[in-house]
Amino acid sequence: MNIQVFAKQDIALGQLETALELFFAKGDLFSVITLAGAAEEILGQLLQERSGGQGFGGALTSIFRILRPRNRKGEDGEGLSGQEIGNLVHLDPQKEAIFLLGRAIEDYIALAGVPSASMVKFMSEVSLQ
Repeated sequence: MNIQVFAKQDIALGQLETALELFFAKGDLFSVITLAGAAEEILGQLLQERSGGQGFGGALTSIFRILRPRNRKGEDGEGLSGQEIGNLVHLDPQKEAIFLLGRAIEDYIALAGVPSASMVKFMSEVSLQ
């Protein structure tokens, strides 16, 4: 076995940078959504730990819980967002990718203080859309 120690912030940064690379290369948006969502989840937990569990409107909610549609009874549905019917999900992957990348970048900047070059590029390009 080759067990090593990794900083959660570094893992999230790697996921976020990979998601940004895919986004700029017009790669698979569902992979961008997954990677950005995973990074946002880790970074959100780190922010919550830093604040002692206070702030951010109470406890941070899992990004996947935020994006899941609710059924008539108010329970979480399956899938990321939009409307899900059987094995299909109706959503705008570009919009979801931009949303999750934006959240993850905001969380990263809140933790690290300084965005990476690809984060700055994303923020400038998305603001022009």
